[in-house]
Amino acid sequence: MSLALYRRGKVWHYRGTVAGGRPRGSTGTSDKMLAQWIAAEAETGAWRRNLDGPEAHVTFAQAALAYRKAGKPTRFLEKIENHWKDTPLRKISGGAIR
Repeated sequence: MSLALYRRGKVWHYRGTVAGGRPRGSTGTSDKMLAQWIAAEAETGAWRRNLDGPEAHVTFAQAALAYRKAGKPTRFLEKIENHWKDTPLRKISGGAIR
């Protein structure tokens, strides 16, 4: 089943069942066409996480947050975070770092 759109006030939200999960959330927009696109992206992401595994779609920012929560030293982390931001970890290679 694909994600269904519904309206709360002026903002569109989505919910449904995808790959055994029940994603739901706000699209943050009152434009229905844009909301459909955002819901489709959320559905695609849910299928990718199901097929590839959740680790395949972790961004550097998410990894840095987990690193901070673990109480690790953050002396150089801020400069690196500013550079890599929302880059998926799977795209950071030795060549990209050099």
